[in-house]
Amino acid sequence: MNSHHFFERSPALRRRVLSVLLSVIASVACANAAADGIPAPTGVGLTVASGDQTTLYGISTYWDSVCVCAPLAERGLDVRIYGQIAYWRGTQRPSEFPSLWEGSVTPALRWMGPSVGAATVFAEIGLGISGLSKTRLNEERQFATAFQFNEHFGVGLAFGEKRKYEVAAYVRHVSNGSIKQENDGDTFFGGVFRVPLD
Repeated sequence: MNSHHFFERSPALRRRVLSVLLSVIASVACANAAADGIPAPTGVGLTVASGDQTTLYGISTYWDSVCVCAPLAERGLDVRIYGQIAYWRGTQRPSEFPSLWEGSVTPALRWMGPSVGAATVFAEIGLGISGLSKTRLNEERQFATAFQFNEHFGVGLAFGEKRKYEVAAYVRHVSNGSIKQENDGDTFFGGVFRVPLD
């Protein structure tokens, strides 16, 4: 079977391959930012979210303006990279699989909008990769693979001196893109608070 027919029969996999390609393109485009070594993070964030019988607690770090691209800047866009460690706690009891850990790296495209009083509205969309410590959670949820894709969309406000502090609401989906079954995945709705390190 040639690859063309394979992707026609696997639309979910086709979407995931596209997601990976977009992530790779973002990483390659921003490689010049790491030419002199890995720069210090811009800030850190704390996340709390709720999924299907799951609560997520995360701590993240991020790097701003990793890609200084004129076409993006002209449109008010920027690229940020997030690195996060998250603890997933299943709420179903009893269960042999009560929790797991997730590590993720997610490039995100950000748009800074108009000011609202002393704050500025922003929106961001990200595509990245995740690794899970286990492939089971609660009694029914199965992830099949430790390797996962993640996608998120968030809206929020940047405030304070130079708009350094951020609070945002977001939706985030984690799954393996049907590269192997069972692919239950999980979708989270949550909030994040970020502070600068300088």
